[in-house]
Amino acid sequence: MRIVTSFIIILLLFSSCKSTKISSNKSVIKSISAKKIIKKHKSVSFDAATLDAKLKVEYSDNKGEKRNRHTFTVRLRIQKDSVIWMKGSKVIPGFKVKITPSTLSYYSFLTKEYFVGDYSLIEKMLGTKISFSQIQSVLFGESILDLKKQKYHADVENRFYKLTPKNQDKLYQIFFFLHPDNFKLKSQILEINEQNKTVQIEYDTYVSLDMEFFPKKIVINATDGAKYTKIKIDCRSLTLNKQISMPFKIPTSYKRIKI
Repeated sequence: MRIVTSFIIILLLFSSCKSTKISSNKSVIKSISAKKIIKKHKSVSFDAATLDAKLKVEYSDNKGEKRNRHTFTVRLRIQKDSVIWMKGSKVIPGFKVKITPSTLSYYSFLTKEYFVGDYSLIEKMLGTKISFSQIQSVLFGESILDLKKQKYHADVENRFYKLTPKNQDKLYQIFFFLHPDNFKLKSQILEINEQNKTVQIEYDTYVSLDMEFFPKKIVINATDGAKYTKIKIDCRSLTLNKQISMPFKIPTSYKRIKI
């Protein structure tokens, strides 16, 4: 269950696939205003009503006495702005997750345990407010903050556009890097002040389908001092705007747990 819990917590911080490498442009990157960068990023927001994807997920960490590494497949289904549903398997079904704007639920076929609750407990663990839209944004390759709500400095760094809030939050610092080709995210980095914690989410390639861009590869690195958690997500197939089902029924014999 620790893998599922870590996977959810890191996300809370934040037909066939056609892979498009969008960081290969070798032309000169011209400086433009933060306002224009934000406008272009918003214009390519993911807009499909539904999503059905098959993912390969690799999880690793160095918590405890030894390093842990696991690989499993995940079926991801999203009804935009409403439900995020996941089913994870490793040879046999392992877990199901259902996230809505008000609740977070999951259960494990292996341990026969389940969790149902709102965001308050997770927010207490993270030390900050989080929302459904932020989780969705992490999966869509979009900024976890509403970029129009504050002012940003714009720079060009390592051939990507970089946005830095003019007034960083007292609890954390956040940075956004965007591909110059289509203004989707290259990475978003969260550094939690005075706790030596960092979460970095990388988006190197995207799937192009039906005029939408969806991350082909996502790499999430979370560090807490000498401890780390790494999650690699690889999209294997993607279908948009089709009718989807999200079966989620917790067996009555399963034991309720607290995270």
